Amino acid sequence: MQKTKRFSRKTIFITLVTVLVIIAAAIFFARPTTSDAAAVPALQTAKVRVADLVVTASGAGTIVPSAQIDLGFRTSGVLTELNVAVGDAVKTSQVLARLEENIQAEADFSALFSAQGIAQAELAFVTAQEALVLAENHVMYLTGLDAWYWEQKLESPDTTQAEKDLAQTNMDYFLGLIYIDESDMALASAELESARVSLQDTQAALDIVNAGPGALTAPIIALGTQMAKLEQARLTVESTRLVAPFDGKLTALDVFDGQTVGTSPIMTIATTEKLLVHFYLDETDLDKVAVGNRVTFMFDAYPDQPIDGEVVVVEPSLQVVDGTPVIVVWASLPNETGLNLMSGMTVDAEVIAGESLKTLIVPVQALRELAPGSFAVFLVDANGQLKMTPVTVGLRDFANAEILSGVKVGDLVSTGTVETK
Repeated sequence: MQKTKRFSRKTIFITLVTVLVIIAAAIFFARPTTSDAAAVPALQTAKVRVADLVVTASGAGTIVPSAQIDLGFRTSGVLTELNVAVGDAVKTSQVLARLEENIQAEADFSALFSAQGIAQAELAFVTAQEALVLAENHVMYLTGLDAWYWEQKLESPDTTQAEKDLAQTNMDYFLGLIYIDESDMALASAELESARVSLQDTQAALDIVNAGPGALTAPIIALGTQMAKLEQARLTVESTRLVAPFDGKLTALDVFDGQTVGTSPIMTIATTEKLLVHFYLDETDLDKVAVGNRVTFMFDAYPDQPIDGEVVVVEPSLQVVDGTPVIVVWASLPNETGLNLMSGMTVDAEVIAGESLKTLIVPVQALRELAPGSFAVFLVDANGQLKMTPVTVGLRDFANAEILSGVKVGDLVSTGTVETK
């Protein structure tokens, strides 16, 4: 009886241990494995926030003058007057240097506008008038008075078409009544045309000398000998002196008083105001630069003092610099910068392609493109569920996108998932 009782306790113990092992095994095998857990990706999110978004393109270049010119005489000679030195400021029309021959050239030029010069121009005009009358009379004699009258009527700009038809008929009739030697008529007609041109020439020359030297500062059309005389006098003066074409500063000088010079440049003038920046951008930034864009400049000489300018020219073709295609851009600098800026200075340029201040932004990873130009984001609700929401996108850079509509500040959006191992 005692032996039976011990056997029963042993059996119960074994049975209990077996049950515990089975339960532990069930719990172990029911738990997900590491690979199973890794198969469930973790959601990555970001909050919609307010910030500034600025889209830029960066490049580098140098300061250049808006105008620069190398000056030299148009003829050779001895330099007898030098009125400037390197670094001097010059004004428009200021005489910078003269050749020895300029003394006589200036005297001859001034004589054209003296009382005697004006009298000579008037005499040439009267002589041309008389020559025109003689030429007209000669043609009138050859054609006859009646034919001459109708010819003048025909050539008048005030004659109507009906009157022209009548004039042509009558002129042909009267010309048919007389014999005209063709060679004599051709010569007389040529003399008449020459007399008309001569009168125009002397009239134009008389107008110029009456107006004074200021009327002869630019090239003129030489209709005849009188206008040609004026133009030659102007050229002789211009060829023997150097005049500043604009306000600026003398930046180079390669001559001295008494030196014999030729027609090669001997000095350089450049503007000191309205400076430009000439810089390059990578061709991938073509969509970020346009005339009128604001540009922020940083100078090696003034690293902590940025200056804003404006794009004025984007060249229509790419250039190759150090083997790389680049966009060539010209931008203006403000006249008053408070800095001592000089041509040739190195500049870092940042073109502002677009900017939006205090706007809603999300990481670009949150955007889902539904169609070209159409986007949505996945909003994450309090339960972790995703809801696709269409949005209107404004500016974008490599990291963030401006959201114009569809979300509000503080919304949680999905930016993708992160897989764990």
